[in-house]
Amino acid sequence: MANPANYPLSFIAGDTVTIALTMKDGDGAPINLTGRTYAAQVRATIDSSTVLASFNCAIVSATAGTMNATLSASSTASLSQGDAVWSLRETNGSTVTTLLEGPVRISVSPTR
Repeated sequence: MANPANYPLSFIAGDTVTIALTMKDGDGAPINLTGRTYAAQVRATIDSSTVLASFNCAIVSATAGTMNATLSASSTASLSQGDAVWSLRETNGSTVTTLLEGPVRISVSPTR
């Protein structure tokens, strides 16, 4: 099994964050996402039991292999400036696979 791809994130607290993904096989063809589900979370550290924010994961086109993972502005507004971690997991039947993970840099804006 492959290791998750490193996917660093950087965003401003209070902004909407959307990650648009196209899932492809080893030959570059889109993977049909029918029946698959996705979940993604931000935590302070990899070992933290507290979820700082959860993404809303939605398949855009199952046959085209596209999905979006979105953090709402209200979800990010409660986050403090600093570093965190995140990951994205896929559930396909009884198989759960972490596809992406990485560091998160959270900044604040003077406009609130």
